[in-house]
Amino acid sequence: MHRFTRVRRSPRLLALVVGGLLALGAVAIAADTPAPAITTFTPHSERQITNIDVLRQQIRNYYGDPLNSGTFANDSNYADEARSVAEAGTRWLDARQSAPSDGTKAILLDVDDTSLATWNYEVFSNWAFNPATNGQFVTEQRFPAVPGMVAMVQQAQQQGYAVFFLTGRGAAQEAATLGNLTADGIGVDAGFPKPTTLNNGEDGLFTKPAVANYPDYLRAACAGDPNGACTTLHYKSATRAHIESLGYDIVANFGDQFSDLEGGFADRTFKLPNPNYFLP
Repeated sequence: MHRFTRVRRSPRLLALVVGGLLALGAVAIAADTPAPAITTFTPHSERQITNIDVLRQQIRNYYGDPLNSGTFANDSNYADEARSVAEAGTRWLDARQSAPSDGTKAILLDVDDTSLATWNYEVFSNWAFNPATNGQFVTEQRFPAVPGMVAMVQQAQQQGYAVFFLTGRGAAQEAATLGNLTADGIGVDAGFPKPTTLNNGEDGLFTKPAVANYPDYLRAACAGDPNGACTTLHYKSATRAHIESLGYDIVANFGDQFSDLEGGFADRTFKLPNPNYFLP
């Protein structure tokens, strides 16, 4: 797995360009110079940079949406790649179904661009994340399922796996997130099974609380983070550790960001495709 220094979601087009440049190599940044959020190299020529408008069009083509309608095509390269990850997850879970385990077998999924595809918002926002407009998409439950993922999760649940979701969305968005993931008659009902209630009564959909409301396991894990506010990596790894401390074995962890997947507390990780943004 590649290791990256992660960046906040805004500005997201910068992350798009840098993502394309990573393959060209990286140079060290002087120790006395503040490091940017993404470590890469400084181009010597415009020819080493993918033009942003060209890159936008390449991404549209990848999603099977060359005319920028906001709807990805089910036969697009994006959909095919996402389904291939879901199929790999199914094969892994099938193989582990009867294997010995240290606890109740479980799967864990991120939400945005792991369970629910946000392509429509990328087109709407032109890759410029805005909390207010994004919040409206969340509240209106406008995101369809990532191809292949509903069938994978449904089969895992039928095989006896507990199903948990872990998202960086705020706690105020929990009800809308649950409705979009499952079925409540509002907006898009993606059709995922309801998350499993944990054996301590937690509901199985973990949203990110305000710092003042952090449970003890987040306070401990993130005490050294700026202002005690968890980075994505610390928030997600600490939550996985909490889940496993309650007697669960996270057999598979699915995410579209490396910060969804790093930090341990899962037997295997699965990376969903997402060329649109990069989260710390």
